[in-house]
Amino acid sequence: MTFRTYGKGVKAAASLMILSVGMTTASVLPSLADAAHPNVIQRHPTATGVAAGAGVHHALKVSAANKKRHHQKLSFAERHPTMSGIAAAVGTHHVIKHSTH
Repeated sequence: MTFRTYGKGVKAAASLMILSVGMTTASVLPSLADAAHPNVIQRHPTATGVAAGAGVHHALKVSAANKKRHHQKLSFAERHPTMSGIAAAVGTHHVIKHSTH
């Protein structure tokens, strides 16, 4: 019996990107009412974006290594983890910058 896992890498990468942007949004939105005292996420949007991008990049590298070990096909995101990490970083930075103004 063989299990086919085609397409799960793209779903995992998309889930990680949505999770990173979602967690950022969740941490930013409650503090919109208190604009006089921005939280750490709001004060450092670039650092938060870099952290989100690095997390996505690392997760995709690990996922690709595991798939290669099992001779499975890599998704686009797994073949290009740097580009996916940059996209997550830019998206996170964008959400933070545009939700605080």
